[in-house]
Order: sequence, then structure tokens, then C-alpha cells
Amino acid sequence: MFQTKKLWIFHLFGWLLFISLPLTILSRERDPELEFTLLSSGYFWLFFLIYFLLFYLNLWILIPRFFLKQRPILYTGFFFIGITAVLFSQPFENLIFRRFHHQQQILPTNRFPELPSENFHPEFAPPPSPERTAPAVDFVSLVLFVMVWIVSMAIRISEQWRLSEKKVITSEADKAQAELSFFKAQINPHFLFNTLNNIYSLAVSQSEHTAPSILKLSGMMRYITEEAMENDVPLEDEITCLENYIDLQKLRMNAKTRVEFTFTGNGQQTRIAPLILMTFVENAFKYGISNHHESTIAIRVEHTQHTVSFFCRNTIFDFNKENNRIGVGIANTRKRLDFLYPQRHELHMDNDGKVFTVNLKLMSDEMHSH
Repeated sequence: MFQTKKLWIFHLFGWLLFISLPLTILSRERDPELEFTLLSSGYFWLFFLIYFLLFYLNLWILIPRFFLKQRPILYTGFFFIGITAVLFSQPFENLIFRRFHHQQQILPTNRFPELPSENFHPEFAPPPSPERTAPAVDFVSLVLFVMVWIVSMAIRISEQWRLSEKKVITSEADKAQAELSFFKAQINPHFLFNTLNNIYSLAVSQSEHTAPSILKLSGMMRYITEEAMENDVPLEDEITCLENYIDLQKLRMNAKTRVEFTFTGNGQQTRIAPLILMTFVENAFKYGISNHHESTIAIRVEHTQHTVSFFCRNTIFDFNKENNRIGVGIANTRKRLDFLYPQRHELHMDNDGKVFTVNLKLMSDEMHSH
């Protein structure tokens, strides 16, 4: 609220300064009623309205839609259209200077002092002053146009810079929170005890899966605690972590739950934000497993030259109030997607109370190819 009030005061002060400029330009005329005459003129307020609309047109429409959207040619075109219109219309000359010159005689056409009659000689009389014509260039209008344009750009760019800085801070906080939430959700005593107990059972039975399971747990923990702290990771590493997590979850599942996981494409040359996909997979295993009912968890990842597509679907078995809302991890992931893949991702989630489905597409422009 305070920042908004401060901003409006700044705008008001700026326009008061703008209004004072014509008075300053015409102040060389010693007319005590000049200010009142100028401020009571409809032509003056029409002049003011032109630059007022120009300022906010640039601030609220042209800069956001063209300059900030990386369309500099169109934006430059609008600038030259505006400056050409001012060059030919000459707002200051036609709406203020000439009007007051004609109506208020601010600038008398006869600038020669009247000579005494006894010293007057017709042969030395000055020629009649011609009617004043508009100058070839209305420099006052052009300077005001450039000033209004530059000030509106400076205000908008500074606001965008502050917004971007705030988004970076927020994104870093959300990323840290997402990583911490995922770490707590997975590497907690319950998860570790269940996984270690399952591995112990494999060891007792001298299963050939004992050593691979230990390596998968170690690899997943290393990925979460080390690699996932980077801004982006190879897609291949994210897929490996998914596979390790799924295999470890299978150790605690009975035959009633079937997991379908497929990955197509080549993830060696593409990097993505870490834990983006993992969050949805973790959610599927959290709510999609039942010891009494058959269920299927379907997970598909497809990598092409232009996109990374992710699909996840699971049955919902826990119907309590907490699980009917999207978890904190998914909410944080949505925020991270909005920041890291602005207008370069599509996320659709559907929850009909029985089945939860996620469709995520990451566009190639936001991929980091090497």
C-alpha cells in the first residue's frame, strides 16, 4: 500500500513538473496574467492530454507487449511513428505558442520601438513585420516527446528489473523449499527403514537384487543431496533417479500394484531443472498404492528434439481432506516451472477424486543443449 501511494505521488510530481515547462518557456514575457491565461485554456489541456496519453501508452502497452517481448523492430517502429506525428502536427507551436501569440499578444509582431514624430523619416522606417509563420521544426514538442518516451521507458524497465530480482529471490527460496520438502519426504526414517528392511530381507535370502538395491539407494541419495543442488541437470540423470526411486518403491509393494515406466529418446544432450519430474512421481507413489486393491501407476517420459513430455497417472486411495488438495511439493514445482520455463511449458493436472493425472511438456527453447 505504501509503495503504491509513493508511486502515485511520484507520477503526480512528474506531471506538475511537465505542466510547468510551457510556463517556463513563455516566462520571458512579462505578463502577470500569463499563468492564469495558460492554465484556463482548453488548448493547453489538449496539449497536456496528448503527452499524458503518449506516456501511459508507452508505459502500459508498447513496452510490455513489444519491448519486453523481444520485438524491438516493432517497438522502434512505434517510436518513429510517434516522433513523425509530433514533427508534422507541432503540438506546442499550434496549441500553445501561436494561440497565445494571436489571442493574448504574448509576442507582438512589431518589435521596433515607436520613434518620435520629429525624428521620423520614412526612408529609414523598418519594413512591415510579416505575419509569423510556424517554424520548420517544433523543437519544444520534439524534446518533450523524447523526454516523455525516455522517462516512461526508465520507469518500466526499473519496475521490470525489481520484479525480476524479486522473482529470482522467490524462485531460489521455492527451489530450496522444494528440495528440502522432497528430501524430507524421501530421506526420512520411515522411507529409510522400509527400504533398509527390504534390502535386509533380500540379503537374508541371498537374493541377487541385494547389491543393486543398495547401489540404487546410494545413487538416489547422492543425486538429491549433490546434483539436485545445481540449477540444471542432465535429463539422463533425472531419469536415472526416477528409475532408482521406482525400483526401491517396488521393494515394498505387493502384487496388486503394477508400475509401468517408459522413457523414449536420448537424454544425454539435454539439461532440465532438477526434481521437476520427481515431485510428480513421488506424489503418485504416496497416494496410488493399496494393499487391498489392484492399481496401476503409469509413468512415461518422452524426449524429442523440441520437447520433453511427461505423463503420470495413478489411482487415488487416500480420500482424507489433506490428500484432496495439491501438496506443497507440487505447488512449489508449479512456481518453479512458471519462473524457469515462462511461456515455455504446459502443465495440466486432473483430479476426479479417483484418478490423478499429470501432463507436463517442457519446450525446447528452455532446454540447455550441449
